[in-house]
Amino acid sequence: MTTRMMRALQAIVPGDLKVVYVPMPDVRRGEVLVEVLCSALNGMDADVLDGQWGRYARRWSKQGVTLTGFEFSGVARSDGVSIRAGQRVIGYSHVLHGQRTHCQFVAMPECDLQPFPERLSFEEAAALVVGGLTSIQILERIRPLRIGQRCLIVGANGAVGLCCVQLALSQGAQVVALAAPQHFEALRGMGVHELLDSRDQRAWKSISAFDLIIDTPPLMRYAQARHMLADNGTYVTSHPEQDLLAPLRSLLSTRKAGWLMLLRGNRELFQRLAKLAEQTVLRPSVDSVFTLDEAAQAFVRVRCSGIFGRVLLRMT
Repeated sequence: MTTRMMRALQAIVPGDLKVVYVPMPDVRRGEVLVEVLCSALNGMDADVLDGQWGRYARRWSKQGVTLTGFEFSGVARSDGVSIRAGQRVIGYSHVLHGQRTHCQFVAMPECDLQPFPERLSFEEAAALVVGGLTSIQILERIRPLRIGQRCLIVGANGAVGLCCVQLALSQGAQVVALAAPQHFEALRGMGVHELLDSRDQRAWKSISAFDLIIDTPPLMRYAQARHMLADNGTYVTSHPEQDLLAPLRSLLSTRKAGWLMLLRGNRELFQRLAKLAEQTVLRPSVDSVFTLDEAAQAFVRVRCSGIFGRVLLRMT
């Protein structure tokens, strides 16, 4: 029997990329074969290409040549228990242990997949996965906001930051956005109440009395942010591995550090994301789209400061 082949992005760490042909993955019990049409790039992917995450990269290399990508959209090409071949799906591969997704096909555990609304394109759906799931985890699980409470979002022009802006506004919060100045107009149009230039640290680090600070990507740690919180306020970083002791240090304080660790999705989170997308509470933001053959340019773009939303790779 002829082996079916697919195109995949091979990362030759550090720093080199090439598109190669490799066998399509075998589908095991509990998995669904998905044709990946669009997959996002993020900071972790750039770090992997730079030679970081070496222990995990060696683990991923045992699954295939692709070492980057873990959020995607595509079409199911086999049946699962609830997912059927032909359905449009989004997926979030386990960040540390799952198959990488910068390739044409993946065999993904069905629990890591979710059908997505028809109103979204494949590019829009892929751009929403991690940003949307993270915003739900922070603003509906860790620290929901009440009408009139103040929320500072650091990195508001990034994919996670933009989803947090939208969800915080939907809760009636007063949102202060720290962002690159070229995106002030777009953020103001979304309803942001106050805009701060991310380049002017003296200005934004002097403000205070926030009920929630969302630091993504992190520009500070809990110890630096604590004075900016209101009593009973909460600080959440998108990179908890850089401030592991913060939740413990905050136990005796009225100003808390929330614990965010979202290594994979789950059915409840996926369904909530699909509902918020259907209701247009969460709208995806696509910074740029590259083909698989343009992956090197995509990695240059994702390293740029001041991108607006997600950088995407189109597989076909």
